[in-house]
Amino acid sequence: MFDFLELSIWGVLFAIITGYLIGSIPSGVIFSRLFGGPDPRTTGSTHTGATNVLRNSNRAAGVLTGLLDLIKGAAAVWLVQLVFPSPWVIPLTGVAAVAGHCWPAFTDFQGGMGIGVSAGLALWQFPLVIPIYAAAYFAVNYFVRHQARTVMLISAFLPLMLLPFRPSPEKMALASGIAVVLVIRWASDFNRIYE
Repeated sequence: MFDFLELSIWGVLFAIITGYLIGSIPSGVIFSRLFGGPDPRTTGSTHTGATNVLRNSNRAAGVLTGLLDLIKGAAAVWLVQLVFPSPWVIPLTGVAAVAGHCWPAFTDFQGGMGIGVSAGLALWQFPLVIPIYAAAYFAVNYFVRHQARTVMLISAFLPLMLLPFRPSPEKMALASGIAVVLVIRWASDFNRIYE
């Protein structure tokens, strides 16, 4: 029925493992060290994403971290599609890359929050949803006043935001997978008190 059935088990495993490993590249740790900053896992929010690096290292490290996070999910999908040109590579690799960024194998599974990698994939696969997501975030956060709870709530509705654009099954699977990963990841900050 779907092209997914035409992707071999080796293709599925290759997509997931490659996506996870590329997503696991610890951008924040790498650039913080290169620019003489502290390990982001030991300061601030202890997350390795661009926001924490920007606040606790320096601007260059934060910007480079954000750029690498933005492209690594899409880069992983592109690389896997060179080997297995199936549309189902997109959700398999993309979601694995987001998960790898959140729970990276190279830094004891302590990573970022997944927004940068997810945004990069969204820019490529469903860019029109980004302003909808952003508008919903600001509207909900105005009332909730808590970043983690807002992101969890808005992310849960990400697949529904795609429906007006009649997405392919692969894109809907990508959005659904990203939504699940983001909700789980941000749940760790559910009771966090922001300064």
